[in-house]
Amino acid sequence: MSGMETYISILRAMPALLKLSGPIALGQLVSISILTADFWMMGQLSARDLASGSLAVRVYQPLYFLVLGLLSIISSMVAQSIGAERPEIARRIFRQGLILAVFLGGFCMLPILFGAKILVLLGQDRDIAAYGETFLIYAAIGFPFTMIFLTMRFFSLGHRRIGPQLIASILMLVVNMALNPILAYGLYGMPEMGLAGIALATSISYALACLILGIFIGLLPPFRETRPYQNWWRPDFGLMKTMLKIGAPNACIVVSETGMFIVAAFIIGLFGAGALAAVAIANQIAAVVFMFPLALSQSCAIMVGQSAGAGRLSDVSAYGWAGGLAGIVIALPLTLLLALFPEALAGIFLRDGDVLIEQTLAIVVPMLWITALFQASDGAQIIFTANLRGLNDTRMPAIYSLICFWGVGLGSGAYMALYLDWGPVSVWSGLALGLTINALILTGRWYRQLSLIKAGQRQLLETAAR
Repeated sequence: MSGMETYISILRAMPALLKLSGPIALGQLVSISILTADFWMMGQLSARDLASGSLAVRVYQPLYFLVLGLLSIISSMVAQSIGAERPEIARRIFRQGLILAVFLGGFCMLPILFGAKILVLLGQDRDIAAYGETFLIYAAIGFPFTMIFLTMRFFSLGHRRIGPQLIASILMLVVNMALNPILAYGLYGMPEMGLAGIALATSISYALACLILGIFIGLLPPFRETRPYQNWWRPDFGLMKTMLKIGAPNACIVVSETGMFIVAAFIIGLFGAGALAAVAIANQIAAVVFMFPLALSQSCAIMVGQSAGAGRLSDVSAYGWAGGLAGIVIALPLTLLLALFPEALAGIFLRDGDVLIEQTLAIVVPMLWITALFQASDGAQIIFTANLRGLNDTRMPAIYSLICFWGVGLGSGAYMALYLDWGPVSVWSGLALGLTINALILTGRWYRQLSLIKAGQRQLLETAAR
């Protein structure tokens, strides 16, 4: 294929990719809006509640992202099975995903329940950690439901059916936003639970979303044709081994990046409650804008995976490079938004007159400027990670992510903040450096993998569900 033909194929792939990405982005925004609504509710209680609640969230976020990374390969594996016209494999993948979700969700409850003690061991303020203890108890209750919902969501994404999980997510957000003030303030005769009420509201919302999406999968085509719940508890150890082989490195990738932000929050938290509130705001705003490249990356994993399952190398290449190009286009308005309106965005999470507002804004505004700078690199690294995941290539990207995020990103950030005494904002600068280097490495790996496949030195799918 000539250079011009390659360029045309990329442009032709763009509409299908964006068509799929739009609804996924909406679903992602709805999902992240739940945590955003929780943080907003914490801020309405007080900056102390925001600091304590956001710190408590950091306890279970590594567990959440570890399991999410493991389960997220369901969408690309299901897409590969559909591309290969093997829907029975998609059914088996879903069943094994449910078993993993139930087991891992229950297992992770224990460290969440002892989260306040873990925070103290990590050097966080004892009073702030203890203040969020009941929050963690109610968050633990909802953790298994969260994992089950993710499994159902990735299964529906693999079929390129966004509507059911979008409806379930919207209803979940509505319920969460309604219950937050009722349980936090004790409205309509309910006990005033404060932070704990926010966690309980979220747990109830996820349980309801599992029920709704589960019914959709059981009743609606194309899901019902696979008889998705028949013998769902029966393990398939061969398939589960394949899922773990592909999913474990991907989980490492997800935890490496999110863990970098979480540990950065712990380091920044050493600078006081104002810094802790600032990093909670910066993290959440960054997470919201990240939903757009994340949605695009999920579309890439699905389209690349489906094309790979069907053996269409030209489509694999077209969708992968189209995703990279679209990521750059998406990054431009997000960069401008963060660079031009940092104070207004941060003010959404703060209550007027709060004693920590000036201290918090002084830290969070420059952090958002840095967030604006790394939008392109953050989008590129997640998109090319997804492209490679569509080919079941997850092991080396996991190694790259560990080096770039923890070695370069956290290493340089901690050095600047703690040894050079450049303050909490410098930690954020280190993260930007790690993201940029990882983006460059993964782009290069994607190019090399395509070259090896074209030369016959690599199979299109190294590991496939059998």
